[in-house]
Amino acid sequence: MDQRQRIAVWALVLILSLALPLRGQRARAATNDNNVEWLGLGHNSRSSFYRNPVGAIPTGQRVHLRLRVYRYDITGAVVRIWNSAAGREELYPMAWETNDATYDYWGVDLPAYTAPTVLWYHFRIYDGSAVAYYADDGARDGGWGAAYGNEADAQANDYNITIYDPNFTTPDWLKNAVIYQIFPDRFYNGDSSNDPKTTEKVYGDSVLFHTNWFDLPENPPRGRDFYGGDLAGILAKVDQLRDLGVTAIYLNPIFTSPSNHKYDITNYFQIDPHFGTLTTFQNLVSALHNRGIRLILDGVFNHTSVAHPFFQDVVQRGSASPYWSWYTVYRYPIRWFDDRNRNHLWDPGEPQVNWDSPLQGILGSPDYASWWGFATLPEWTEVQAVRDYVYGSSGAVARYWLQQGADGWRLDVADEVSHSFWQGFRTAVKATRADAPVIGEVWGDASEYLTGREMDSVMNYRLKFAVTDFIARRSIGPTAFHQRLLAIWEDYPPQAWYALMNLLDSHDTARFLYDAGGDKARLRLAYLFLMTYPGAPTIYYGDEVGLTGANDPDNRRTYPWGQEDQALRADVKRLIRIRSLYAALRTGGIAHGAILDEASGTYGYRRWDSSFKLLVGLNNSDSSRILSFPVSGYLADGTRVTDLWNGGQYAVSGGRVGVSVPPKGGAILVAGASSDVKVTFTVQGYVTYYGQNIFVVGDAPELGFWDPAKARPLSWVNSNTWSGDVYFTNYSKCGTLQYKYIVKNPNGSVIWEGGTNHIRTLPCSGSAAFTDQWQP
Repeated sequence: MDQRQRIAVWALVLILSLALPLRGQRARAATNDNNVEWLGLGHNSRSSFYRNPVGAIPTGQRVHLRLRVYRYDITGAVVRIWNSAAGREELYPMAWETNDATYDYWGVDLPAYTAPTVLWYHFRIYDGSAVAYYADDGARDGGWGAAYGNEADAQANDYNITIYDPNFTTPDWLKNAVIYQIFPDRFYNGDSSNDPKTTEKVYGDSVLFHTNWFDLPENPPRGRDFYGGDLAGILAKVDQLRDLGVTAIYLNPIFTSPSNHKYDITNYFQIDPHFGTLTTFQNLVSALHNRGIRLILDGVFNHTSVAHPFFQDVVQRGSASPYWSWYTVYRYPIRWFDDRNRNHLWDPGEPQVNWDSPLQGILGSPDYASWWGFATLPEWTEVQAVRDYVYGSSGAVARYWLQQGADGWRLDVADEVSHSFWQGFRTAVKATRADAPVIGEVWGDASEYLTGREMDSVMNYRLKFAVTDFIARRSIGPTAFHQRLLAIWEDYPPQAWYALMNLLDSHDTARFLYDAGGDKARLRLAYLFLMTYPGAPTIYYGDEVGLTGANDPDNRRTYPWGQEDQALRADVKRLIRIRSLYAALRTGGIAHGAILDEASGTYGYRRWDSSFKLLVGLNNSDSSRILSFPVSGYLADGTRVTDLWNGGQYAVSGGRVGVSVPPKGGAILVAGASSDVKVTFTVQGYVTYYGQNIFVVGDAPELGFWDPAKARPLSWVNSNTWSGDVYFTNYSKCGTLQYKYIVKNPNGSVIWEGGTNHIRTLPCSGSAAFTDQWQP
């Protein structure tokens, strides 16, 4: 290199050094124009570049947060955090870290928190005197967010980080469960001797007893109409539930209460007489446990009935009552008015009524606190005496029913009770039965309840609404569905996420089939998703046989005995069986978005464990689709996969495997494994001519579920013999197989073998050879 070249090189180095910012000096080099460029702001809570690690974390682990801004745009940035457990604001200044051609990136390490909490965070961004804010967008589903001009809007859309107890465990049986929810009065009348009588009263209203099981519920609901369903009725149908594949039952409240829904309890230690007795309950528990089915009870610990003896004692004795502190009384003596204009106040012309009068016009009383203003439901306080009654003492409600054989609790309006109350409740429950789950009714983000100190699980209404919007109503596409699934995954600790109570509907929502406009194909697709996704799939009684209904009370119709859609039930049963055979579908890994095609309405994901690899695809369109899964690095070329839902086997080629599915259909593909059973089929006695081929077809997915298009081809051996190998998966092996041979002609026509079906028992391992004579 000569002198001129050296000068040129040093000149270039000097120019570059002036043009590029010095690392660590970026903040001081910013252009202070008092204007934050909103379009440059960015943070993605699901990208490890912007948040590391992604998702919920155990205590003691640090998190690195990063913010993107346009180059040279800002003078400073701060992460504003609300520490929910500590109840305080925390501010962490950020520093410039790196840049690319367009953006600067500012970052900060958060401290390692030592106590479980939820951190709600957003960013304050400064350029001189200007300030902007960045938080999640209005969808509140994580990922990329949005810029805001004021902090109140940003705070309303905070991102969150759940920090959980590293010793947090949830019951394994719940992660593997299929739950069946029963509204007892509407399921089955097993003992007519305990039916409600029309001479009885429900808050002054005469009981309406439906002598016709198929009557629609009274609308608007008054809580007074009954059908006679009871615990004996559930006991009578236990074998049917086991046949379906149910492994846990969740019962709406069964304790003594005036109404049909029983969320207004008057005696927490007694089975409602219209449902049975303690002996009936114990017989039911025994029958369930003998069949491997668990029982989850509904706990209503936020409020009681106005007719509860404790509240009535307060009404009669005022502050002299030992239960005075159990309720919040605003005014004494307690009076009750017929609140005709629903302003919760007495107005001229409104007669004062007594305790036995009908209460339908009354939304509340100004004299005491009640749940959502319903005068029939006075709220409990959380004084120590209430805590001891519910869970603290040795004979407390929560402990007593576990001792009587219940396996867990679902907790009504859990987000309207304090965290400290549930922390004590969890401690008491786990001390009584370590494997008893505590499941909260929380409709929104339940992160605050899933840090390891309160709930094991929640009713996953976030998932319910995502599935309803995507499949039933089709108001969102695959992309939004994908984002909403990831948002739930991101927010919750894995041990809770795998134990979530995943539902399509409940006694508090319209039934899924109603939202789907009666389209059972969409219901089948929703169940295909539910049975192949992490969490405990939950069936609301009757959904599996086509029961429909709008919101309460229509969603509480009676089970349609004798009018069931048996084909739908058989499909739900088959999906449950598939789930039960492959642990990968319950507790295995998952990769969301293996297929994500907005235009075609298709979505898919991978599921796997150490034994099996599966692919699940959903076609949420009204046209047939080819679900083409990219599997490079997941499945090798040549790997055969079996479609457990539609039948048929396919081979991986070019790093992809594709399967055709019908409109509103799906596929569940399982890759061949060393544990598969090999069966050699041989048929003799049919002489083929050139162009003809023989196939075997049958009632297993490996044999196409009797679909000739998915029959398995055999190979020519000689003029009248064809033979071939078929590998049977967990779904089929050990079971009885029915099959026949067919001949496909060159023009596409099919000749079926005559006679009856061949019937064989498949081995559980190894191989077998089935040799048959063609039946003319």
